[in-house]
Amino acid sequence: MTTVSVKIGGREYHLACDDGQEEQLRLLADDVDDRVRDLSFRMGGNVGEVMGFLLASVTMADELIENKKEIERLSMEIRYLSSVLQGDIPEEIARTQDALAGTLEEISERIENIAQRMEMR
Repeated sequence: MTTVSVKIGGREYHLACDDGQEEQLRLLADDVDDRVRDLSFRMGGNVGEVMGFLLASVTMADELIENKKEIERLSMEIRYLSSVLQGDIPEEIARTQDALAGTLEEISERIENIAQRMEMR
């Protein structure tokens, strides 16, 4: 385990992470800090530490839920296309299916990153 110093909302925090995950933790903390600052700015100033973290968490949870819905939608579309195309798959459809699978993987990675950020709170 390694301890990383990060700044969120103008305060320094020391967070533990697995060895080799220091840069990822810094990136996550920077994202949370950006969200807290943005929300504070939109609300006309300092919203307070707890409220800033709460608003950032709710925003991230909303994104997580929307990403899960998008993954489910894409999964259903892939299942449908697969059932319709039980024989030879035309090249264009195969490319589309590959692109959808790639997008699904990207969304899955984003959800995992958001989930990791949520677990650190």
